Amino acid sequence: MTNVVPWSAALLYLTVSPAVYKAEWALSVPGVKSTTNVNIPGLGQASSSSDSPYMSAVADPRENYKYLAGTMEVLEAAANRLHMTVGKFGRSKIKIIDNSTLMSLEIEGSTPQEAQNKALALHNALKERIDKLREEELAQQDQRLGTTLGSSERKLQAAQQRVSAYQARSGLTSPEQLEELSVNVESLRRQRAEVIGEMERSNTKFRELSAKLGLSAQQAADALTLQSDKLFQEYLSYYSRVSAELTQLRSRYTSNNPTVVYKQGDQEAIQAALLQQGQSLLGRAITLDTLKQLNLNESNSSPQRANLFQELISHQTEQQGLRSQAQELERQIVILESKLANYTQKDSELQALRRNLQIAETIFSSTLTKLDLSQSEVSASYPSIVLYTKPSLPEEPTKPKRKLVLAGAAMASFFMTTGTVALWLRDRKRQQAKQIDRKHRLI
Repeated sequence: MTNVVPWSAALLYLTVSPAVYKAEWALSVPGVKSTTNVNIPGLGQASSSSDSPYMSAVADPRENYKYLAGTMEVLEAAANRLHMTVGKFGRSKIKIIDNSTLMSLEIEGSTPQEAQNKALALHNALKERIDKLREEELAQQDQRLGTTLGSSERKLQAAQQRVSAYQARSGLTSPEQLEELSVNVESLRRQRAEVIGEMERSNTKFRELSAKLGLSAQQAADALTLQSDKLFQEYLSYYSRVSAELTQLRSRYTSNNPTVVYKQGDQEAIQAALLQQGQSLLGRAITLDTLKQLNLNESNSSPQRANLFQELISHQTEQQGLRSQAQELERQIVILESKLANYTQKDSELQALRRNLQIAETIFSSTLTKLDLSQSEVSASYPSIVLYTKPSLPEEPTKPKRKLVLAGAAMASFFMTTGTVALWLRDRKRQQAKQIDRKHRLI
């Protein structure tokens, strides 16, 4: 009769208590550590890095996910998938496995299939919630970066407008203009040096010819001036012819002869015209003695001397041309040097504006690249979860544990039976002892 109590209780518990099945699965939250560098030639670089969330024990994302899996929002989303209430759906048991990236999860159901379906629903609901949080953070980052990008774009446009306005106002569009001006100035200086060298050589030749002609440099210059004037040469030729004719007439006639007097008048008239023309050319008064010193008549009569005068005239003409060319080169050099100095002063301001423009371009490009790479940074706050092991389909219920209940009933039955037998043996020994005592008394 004592064995009826534990076995009845055990059988009643196994009969009345509903079966509970437990589905188990594991999630992996991999560590994230990625770095992205983007080099922008001539501007700079942009980088995006996502550190591992396990670098700090305080910031273990699995603790966040453990809390998130127990929130009402996730439980309601999972329960709605199975058309259950949150109370019937129940909560899961989550354990974080140390020294790993794993999380083990358990959830109970009235049937094996229900337990597995609850596990899948909870996993999908948790994953959707994480994705939604990641999208919200990404939207916030995009909004912040978009605001920064808009500000950078406005600064870039303002810098471009300042550079364009200064280029239009100053006429300096690029540093190459300074280099071109400097090259042109150096080229003109070389040309001027070459022209001056040619002029010096021509001047040396001029002095040598002047020495051959027996004239000083000033006399040679005067002779060239008079020799190169056609009207003076005509007067000189006519004067020489008249003088020769007068000499012949004087040898034949007396000085009072009308022919001599008339020819002498011609000589005096042409002489006056000749001296006046010479004075006009040289800018000072001259005499016949001066003309004799210049040997202009001999130059006309001697072919060699005439050639020397022609060569002398050629060198004088060449000197004048070289002098004019040197003066023109000097004028161009002064103009270009003034322009170069002006552009050099303006180039410093242009370079400053260009540096500001380059900085604005770098900031804008870096911000734009950062906006494109911001997707990878969200993984650091909300790393993706991986279904490490699929939810199991339990074969046996976890509650009630039939073998454990039966073992408990058997153990209780054993102890109760042993106790009952022990009491019966004790009472029997006592009765035997009393009987022996009575016999001794009777004897």
